Amino acid sequence: MKENFWTLVLQKLVENLLSVKVWILFSLLAVSTKMLLIGLVTGAEWCAVNGGAISTICAMREAFKISKVKSEDDTRDLMV
Repeated sequence: MKENFWTLVLQKLVENLLSVKVWILFSLLAVSTKMLLIGLVTGAEWCAVNGGAISTICAMREAFKISKVKSEDDTRDLMV
């Protein structure tokens, strides 16, 4: 294990907390959970909205990772 392992872990944690997607997910989950507790949405609606948003954000993140790797590979089409 590297000597600065925990420093790198802390740095990665801070970078992730500064990420916009983390705040979007946190906000969405907080608001929708409050609405669920108040009774404005049902459990099925809560699952559909949050599941859809989380899966969309994760899918876009992976798509951008793939496009970055492809762009460094000198290929013409970025999204394969």
